[in-house]
Amino acid sequence: MAIQADGGTTIARRIEEVFDYLSDPRNEPDWLPGATAVDKTSEGPVGLGSTFVGHYARAGRVALELVEFERPHRVTLRAHSKIVDFDDAVELTETDGRTLLQARTLRSQFAANWDHLRRALETPPNR
Repeated sequence: MAIQADGGTTIARRIEEVFDYLSDPRNEPDWLPGATAVDKTSEGPVGLGSTFVGHYARAGRVALELVEFERPHRVTLRAHSKIVDFDDAVELTETDGRTLLQARTLRSQFAANWDHLRRALETPPNR
């Protein structure tokens, strides 16, 4: 089981502008609280498989990868750090020149905690 958080907003910009800005994590220090720097670590233009390394106030160093990239409608960023792994999946739709952003964050590493609990309770103690 993954922990999921959903959110969204409407942005008064064309869908292509929103997608291009959002899908390049190097823009995160301009809008994401706690993001201090993000550098691209892969060659070529930003797209499917592009990798980055970011530095964040709470998570520290985070490895990032674009694992879904369907311009201009869908992008998923996978993140891995010492303290958290998660996917941020974003879907964009355009209406009347405005862009509706719907986001889902999945933090699957928390699911493993329940497996640890189950094993602790189901494994007979060593005597």
